[in-house]
Amino acid sequence: MNWRGKPPKEFVLFEGCDYQHWLIVMDAPVGQVSREDLIAKYVRTLAIVMGSEEEAKKAIYSVSTRHYFAFGCKISEELSEKLKPLPGVRFVLPDSYLDPRTKSYGGEPFINGEAVPYDEKYHADFNKRNH
Repeated sequence: MNWRGKPPKEFVLFEGCDYQHWLIVMDAPVGQVSREDLIAKYVRTLAIVMGSEEEAKKAIYSVSTRHYFAFGCKISEELSEKLKPLPGVRFVLPDSYLDPRTKSYGGEPFINGEAVPYDEKYHADFNKRNH
């Protein structure tokens, strides 16, 4: 293997890692911030590169608001690069399946522009590894 930077797209490191699904890790909020406010910040952040909150909501497929602060979105690699310098963005990483069997990327599902009600089960694997 003789690549510079990242491997070619044909080389899959982890299942589901297709350079279309991205995990955007955000800075932890300061003070008490509601789940709704965190999610609104995720949407606003993505809207900066997508052009509108409506388009951002369509692209987001998961959010995490409890143990880590991040959201998953399906966007082009070009748009993912534009997120990196934005305020509050800590990392932009290619996402991969948390559970290849169910093809789940993890986090709290974000469906039709809305996060599902919070349930600990969405962080069960995280809790097992980190507690």
